[in-house]
Amino acid sequence: MSTIVSRFRAIVQAHPGTTALLSDTEALSYAALYQRAGQMASAIDAWFLAHQGRSAGPADVIGICIDKCADLYLSILGILGTGASYVPIDPQLQRDVQEHVVLSCRCQLIVAHDALLAGVGGAAVIAPADCQRAGSLPAARVDVVRASGADIAYTIFTSGSTGRPKGVPISHTSLLNLVDWAIAEFTLAPGVRALQYSTINFDASILDIFPTLLSGATLCIPSQKQRLSEAELAEFCARHEIAHAFLSPALLASLSAQRFPGITTLLTGGEACSPQAMQDWLAGRRLYNLYGPTECTVLVSYKRMDGTCPQSNIGKAIPGVRLHVLDENREPASRGELYVAGVAVSPGYIGNANVNAQTFLHLPTLDAGRLYKTGDLVERDEQGDLRFLGRIDRQVKVRGFRVELEEIEGALKRLGYAEVAVKVSAQGALVAYIVADSDADTDLDGEALRARLASILSDYKIPQHVIGLARFPYKISGKVDYAALPDFVPAAACAGTRDDHYAPIIALWANELMLDAASLQPSSNFRELGGTSINIVRLLSSIETHYGVRIDFIDFLDNPTIEFLVHNLTEND
Repeated sequence: MSTIVSRFRAIVQAHPGTTALLSDTEALSYAALYQRAGQMASAIDAWFLAHQGRSAGPADVIGICIDKCADLYLSILGILGTGASYVPIDPQLQRDVQEHVVLSCRCQLIVAHDALLAGVGGAAVIAPADCQRAGSLPAARVDVVRASGADIAYTIFTSGSTGRPKGVPISHTSLLNLVDWAIAEFTLAPGVRALQYSTINFDASILDIFPTLLSGATLCIPSQKQRLSEAELAEFCARHEIAHAFLSPALLASLSAQRFPGITTLLTGGEACSPQAMQDWLAGRRLYNLYGPTECTVLVSYKRMDGTCPQSNIGKAIPGVRLHVLDENREPASRGELYVAGVAVSPGYIGNANVNAQTFLHLPTLDAGRLYKTGDLVERDEQGDLRFLGRIDRQVKVRGFRVELEEIEGALKRLGYAEVAVKVSAQGALVAYIVADSDADTDLDGEALRARLASILSDYKIPQHVIGLARFPYKISGKVDYAALPDFVPAAACAGTRDDHYAPIIALWANELMLDAASLQPSSNFRELGGTSINIVRLLSSIETHYGVRIDFIDFLDNPTIEFLVHNLTEND
């Protein structure tokens, strides 16, 4: 049975001199990538032999904590070459979350550049450079096929309502089903250059990496600076003649389609794309809207969009996947919750039997296989396409990230607040509601609260607004009436107490972060107020459009204040 490794080896044999990886600083042919992956596999085996008295194999999960560069991809292939699977560990995560990932997967080894990771969860660290210096290590290690199709290839962690990330393992067979479809549908082949934009902590990276490297196409790797600057990303894509890319809807809305004329096959998904962005990017391109949960190997349905398709159209199932729309009684219906069956479905969350029993189901009268209960509400149209209507539970998409509102509420309770609620405002921002200690004390310090939450939650989960209430509105059932909670309405004008030359920049910040402009000061910190990388890209793009001045992303990241921006703009007057 085929595995990622056996398929990769076949591509190397067919196209050894073709460029596999390309960046501004590095280019590796398929033969060179194969050799270096083999060195990594041999070094991992040597470590296991020295410390465990055996070679690595399918039961082992090896962590990867490496930023985008050739080392990242050769490490993935090297790990798979031993028969083990890999799990990405975000270097930006808090130490306790990193330890949760390592301990959940029982990682004994992490491949990383940073030796400081040593000791996380008791795991050892091996560096790619150490493997490459060991020139006597044979590349033939990748030729040893130890895994089968049923064995796990990777595990991606996705956050849950308990506040603890959940590990989703995916097999070689599940991944190859996706790869085969993607190669055929997107016509990937030698000569095609594909952008690797997504980080490996999100499963969109799977769609970037494996269809490209198992088709003989070239994977193009932008630097962190290029990823986060529209101008530099556009220059990178043009310079390397990139024709294929996956970009999130939030990113599409922040970029100018005219700057990326060479991208002729564009994939997007994960949340609804704005109608304007969809129209802008359709011109001259094949544009695909993709849908799928992490629990089902990245994606399960697709729709090639045209000017008449609504943005909610998620199309039909890819081969090997069966989609069922069920009502509350789990009977087939035209409108209801979506259940997924087929080869794409994960074996279940790692070490989470109770959740698995509720989420990965056996309904033999409906389908012979296991079904994943998505929690997504859909309806089927007259053409048989599915339309996404929203979440049945309280999982939402905020700024391109999947967020469980209960997780944020749980974090607020951990800070000592007994009565809390979180919802998404009409403007798309996270709003936290807290019952104050007394009817008179409803003026909560939102900035201080967000600072405390930063030690518990990732930045994209931190509410942008905090509202103190004397009491919550409740339904007759006794549950909080979220619809009756007051919405946050940003102020339209800036406070007049500051110098007038700050006002335009403050207005741009307020618009991007959906904040009350009157609450901003020259020293306000963009990142502390909830600004993500995508927000920064959009803000700097707006400044360039309005003022004709390009501000470096990294420079702003080092000093993300209104004062810094105004100083740079006045210097360029």
